[in-house]
Amino acid sequence: MPALYVHVPFCQQRCWYCDFITYAGKTEFIPRYTQALIYELDFLGRHAASSERTLSSVYLGGGTPSLLPIGDLAQLFKAIRWSFLLPQGIEVSMEANPGTLNRDYLRQLREIGVNRLSLGIQSFDDRNLRQLQRIHDAKTALKSIQMASEAGFESLSVDLIFGLPGQNLQAWSRDLEMALESPVQHLSLYSLILEEETGLAQAVRRGEISLPDEDMVADMYALARERLAGKGWKHYEISNWARESSFESVHNKSYWLQENWLGVGAAAHGLCCGWQTENVQSIQEYCERLETLHLEETEYPLSPANIVRKRVEEDDAMRTYMIFGLRLIQHGVSAQAFEERFGKSMSEVFGKEIRRLIQRRILEWVAESDGWHLRLSHAGVALGNQAFMEFVDA
Repeated sequence: MPALYVHVPFCQQRCWYCDFITYAGKTEFIPRYTQALIYELDFLGRHAASSERTLSSVYLGGGTPSLLPIGDLAQLFKAIRWSFLLPQGIEVSMEANPGTLNRDYLRQLREIGVNRLSLGIQSFDDRNLRQLQRIHDAKTALKSIQMASEAGFESLSVDLIFGLPGQNLQAWSRDLEMALESPVQHLSLYSLILEEETGLAQAVRRGEISLPDEDMVADMYALARERLAGKGWKHYEISNWARESSFESVHNKSYWLQENWLGVGAAAHGLCCGWQTENVQSIQEYCERLETLHLEETEYPLSPANIVRKRVEEDDAMRTYMIFGLRLIQHGVSAQAFEERFGKSMSEVFGKEIRRLIQRRILEWVAESDGWHLRLSHAGVALGNQAFMEFVDA
């Protein structure tokens, strides 16, 4: 069963730190873009075998999916249900910006089938939000959480960023406490990454803004791990925590476990049935490709929107499986699952790298009910990138 990712590339304004494929000031394309999404969904659904038409999860990301009017979203979900099968109770997630939400909109999201909301809050500090050029303030963020809870969203996730300009441990601690005191069940905590062409990176290069040093950023991550563990939250992936296992992101596990997923929309990526795909980035070109498509026979999961169609090589698949699987804090990579998938043992393929990382106490073997699992050690969680690089270069 594949997961479905739908990319919504519209934003009210582009944040200072963001390098995602998003576009500000193009909301007039929304109706046309929605129709193009419907065409691509229909195309994929027509070519999918019956065994590939049942979805494991749905995720609308961006960009700012909550910029789409409810009418457009309703059409989109009708098309998803027409083209694919959605089992009762599957996770249907949507990203939302607090500055775009109201009570009626949230209620109607629930009515059309969205049952998990991921709020891009980033900080509860107004100074940080202004510096990041977010369109909301802390008061709006807290109100959005409360409204979503009152609208019936029992699965609420919040994104926060640490390592922000001028941020210290005390300020980061306040952000964590405000999140923990709110009715959210899931937290995604990300260290700020300076992407080369962003306005923030350019300001740092010019010396106009300074960032916390690496030791401070490491202390912030350690504080989050300690604080959340003390509150009973489950740290299940390097950047993700859940109040209970039932609130872990089903959709994102498709990525970490390298299961099948379809990517629909401009700039969307997919990994399904041995194919890696990437769609054209331009909104206009995406629409044109779908508006002029011919329903010729083609191999599922390929789409007229693809600009990259690549068969996955086994060596690449094994390396990627290790890198993403090791992000899962509790379970890591199952030796049995690896061998069943690739027909080779993990130690046979990566024995040298595994031994080296165990000697450095970054990785460890743990016994579970289905056999041995390789995972990051408690200390190794903060050194995950060092482990991942071993498999990139393997």
